[in-house]
Amino acid sequence: MNTPDVLGWVLIVLGFVALAAWLTFIVIAAVQVVRSSRMEYASKLLWIAALVVFPLPGVVAWYAVGDRTRRIENAVHSRFR
Repeated sequence: MNTPDVLGWVLIVLGFVALAAWLTFIVIAAVQVVRSSRMEYASKLLWIAALVVFPLPGVVAWYAVGDRTRRIENAVHSRFR
């Protein structure tokens, strides 16, 4: 086995590890969305749609602001009442 073959296998393994990690983050984010009791049904649907349609940005957005969705909903509702 020569060096290019080993490098190819290492890249393939790293690719599979990265894919597994990415899918794990998506599944964990989806479970957190579904199990969240602080969010309304429509917000949950929007988050799940974001995770399905835009997987990478959806996961990043969920971990950045997802847990604060209920506070944002309350601020919007109170502003427009």
